[in-house]
Amino acid sequence: MSLTRIDPADFVFSNDDLSVSCWRDANGNPVGTPSSIPSWGEDFVEYEVDNSIGFVTNYYIGNPANIQWSRTGASKNGDSYQQAVYGAIRNIVVGDANADITWGGAAQPNFSVISVSKNIPLPLLPGSIRLGNLTDNSNITSPRILNCGRAYDLKPAPFVNGNYILGYGAGSSLGIFLPDVGLILAAAASTNFALCTLNPTPTNHVFIRARNTQYNYSMNPSFISGSSGKIIYQEWHDNPQTYITSVGLYNDNNELMATAKLPRPYNKNFQNELLIQVGLNF
Repeated sequence: MSLTRIDPADFVFSNDDLSVSCWRDANGNPVGTPSSIPSWGEDFVEYEVDNSIGFVTNYYIGNPANIQWSRTGASKNGDSYQQAVYGAIRNIVVGDANADITWGGAAQPNFSVISVSKNIPLPLLPGSIRLGNLTDNSNITSPRILNCGRAYDLKPAPFVNGNYILGYGAGSSLGIFLPDVGLILAAAASTNFALCTLNPTPTNHVFIRARNTQYNYSMNPSFISGSSGKIIYQEWHDNPQTYITSVGLYNDNNELMATAKLPRPYNKNFQNELLIQVGLNF
C-alpha cells in the first residue's frame, strides 16, 4: 500500500453555514411549509406541525388585535398584562426601561409578538423570512445593532412572476426581525409564514494531491502476474492507466480514520495530476 504524508498547510478549517427550514415534524425532520393548526390557549396562540405522527410546536403568536383570544400582544398603554409583556420585550430588545421599541423612525406602542419555539436552533437566517407579504431588508441594508443583537426592518416584499423576493423588503417599515433571539415584532401577524434557521457546521477541508509520478500503478493483485510478479500487460510498463475511486486518510499508526468516495472514477497516469478536496464534518 502506497501512502503519502499530508502537508499541514493542506488542512483548512472553516465554519460552513447550513440553511434549514424552521418547520419540523414530530421526528425533527424539516417540512416545506408550516401547515399550521391553531391551538387556542389563554395566553398565546400556538402553531404546530402535524405529519400524522404527532405535533411539534414551531412558533407562538401574541396578537393584541385578538385580545379575546390572546393576551400576549405587547401594548405600552394597554392593560397591566400587556404592559408587562411590552416591558419584557423592551428589556430584551433595547435593554432600557425608559426607551421605546421603534421601527420606521417612530415609537411603536402596540404590536404583535411572534416568538419562535425554543426547539428551533438560533440564529435565524436573514433573507429567509416571509410574514404574509412582508420580508426583511437584509440584502439591501446593514442591520441595526440592538441590545439583543441584529435587527432588520420588515417591509413589503417585491412580487415578481408570482413569487415574493425575500430579503429585499422596501417601502414603509411594518415591524422588525430579530434573528439572534428568535423574535418577530410586527404591526400585524400572519400564519402565512416562512422562515429558515442558520446552522454553522465546523468543517476540516483536506487537500489531497496525486502528482503525475504518483499512484499510476494499481495495488490490485490483478495488475501483476502471480507467478512472475511482473506487470501483466507490456503497454502498462511505460504508460500505466489507473482509476482513482476513493481516498483513505490514515493516522501515524497506519489506522484508517476516514474514507472519501469520489463522484466518479478519475483516470491517473504520468501525464496528469489530481487535486481532491475532502470535507470532514463532525
